[in-house]
Amino acid sequence: MSGNNTKMPKGGYCLQVTRKKLFSLWMALLLLFIGVFLGVYGWMEWQADNPAREYMEYIKMAIGWGGAFVFIAMGMWTAYTSVRDAFFPQKSELANSIRSQLPYPDAAPGVLELFAMVDRDIAANGQWFEKVAVGKEWVLGEQASYIPRIRVFSGRDEIRTHRSGERVNTSRILELHILDDRRQHQITTLHNPKELQALLDCISLRAPDALRRPYSEYISWIQKSDMEWENMLREYRVRQGERDMAAFQSGGGDTGINQNMILTYSDGSVTSRVTPDLIRKALEDCLRQGEGTFSLSAGCPVEREGIRYVEMECFAGGYEYEEDFEDLSFQEMKKFGEAELFLKMTSTKDAGKAVQFGRMCQMDIPGAEGILEAWIRGEIPNMKDWEATPLFMEQEQPKKREMIPPHLGLMSPAGVFQSHDRFTLEDVAVAAEGLVDGSYQMVDLTLPGGYLWMRIHAGDASDGRCKVLVTRADTDKLRYFRNQCTHRQASDWLNAFAKGTFQPDWKEWKDYTRKAEKEYKKQRGGK
Repeated sequence: MSGNNTKMPKGGYCLQVTRKKLFSLWMALLLLFIGVFLGVYGWMEWQADNPAREYMEYIKMAIGWGGAFVFIAMGMWTAYTSVRDAFFPQKSELANSIRSQLPYPDAAPGVLELFAMVDRDIAANGQWFEKVAVGKEWVLGEQASYIPRIRVFSGRDEIRTHRSGERVNTSRILELHILDDRRQHQITTLHNPKELQALLDCISLRAPDALRRPYSEYISWIQKSDMEWENMLREYRVRQGERDMAAFQSGGGDTGINQNMILTYSDGSVTSRVTPDLIRKALEDCLRQGEGTFSLSAGCPVEREGIRYVEMECFAGGYEYEEDFEDLSFQEMKKFGEAELFLKMTSTKDAGKAVQFGRMCQMDIPGAEGILEAWIRGEIPNMKDWEATPLFMEQEQPKKREMIPPHLGLMSPAGVFQSHDRFTLEDVAVAAEGLVDGSYQMVDLTLPGGYLWMRIHAGDASDGRCKVLVTRADTDKLRYFRNQCTHRQASDWLNAFAKGTFQPDWKEWKDYTRKAEKEYKKQRGGK
């Protein structure tokens, strides 16, 4: 094992991998030479003055021409990929492997940001095994593998024997094989068998819940049916949960963590294995989504001086930073977010009658993180600056709302704005196509009633993706969502929205309702 990484090369580790692809040109030249040789051989057989050719001579000509075609094609492809990866890293195999493992590959950042994300991990945590580096989150070889996605991995160590007359040639194959949760297969070649075993041991430590299997069994995993694969993923989640629980319980006595807590995420999923890492992960998810809510409920309420502290709810969002948080670490995101904590309580002082109330406080993300970690240990925060808030508020009678007519707003790249109160679906289709061909820089569509609204900002030189804002009318309130996509996808969404058939996967959208409400209050003078 080469041990910890040395000084990062100029441009980073990932760029070094793509540049080394240029050395494959010698292999391309060799393949082209063999192809030309076979082509000449086939041509000479064809030109031979032999009117009574035998069957085997025709076979030799076919082998020559067929081999020429195959080897020349392989040589041209090898030369193309070598030049592409070396001089156009954004199109390289390595960049595509990183991009495909992100939550939103179509909205992935540029190649420099992609490579920097892997380089930072390798620089801080990398262990090197020949040309393969294993970090805390990434395995970097000829391709990159995101460690949390690894499900099955194996090492191939085979010795092959070839006989040619009386000569016996042997070759040894050393390969690392990785299969991720998308069933994508990645292969990296090594040369030292000791390095291969050390590499497998390191991956076992970094991905303890992934299956390490002999190469003979690994092949069968690639051919598993969909049902067998789903069963394996389910078993993986069980192993992961059991390991987290065991680690939590082994450290619980030292840290004083109260295991009587239930964490409820915004999607309704719950877990009773609450750790500080889970708290940080929940906060990070809220920030990456724009905003979100989760709660920590005590199975047995924490009681102090006749007051029972039942549940702490956390709302967290990023407001000061307008761009997405996808390229930032959690430590960096903390600077741009804020949180709102709401502690629910009950009191039984008045003749045994339970009175429900709560206290609320706004703060920065580090402050909320500290209070939440103390809460799972059963510690009550200092509520000197917390505002008393009733748990139940009297419902206001809904006001009659004037029916707002539909509206279509268009803005050209030159900044010329058009406003239309009367338009048809054909007009919307023209506007949608204008986003694709560059005729419009912004399209704003409001459907009849004024509730349902979509605005699309076309990309610019700094970011070619479209920014889409849209509302969704839920039973309790009007919610605001945002997303980024290609121009063609934005065009399709606009047409579907106008026709009333817009039904996206809302899990891929970021909810910014609280931010929109705050901006609306500011526009109205805080009223």
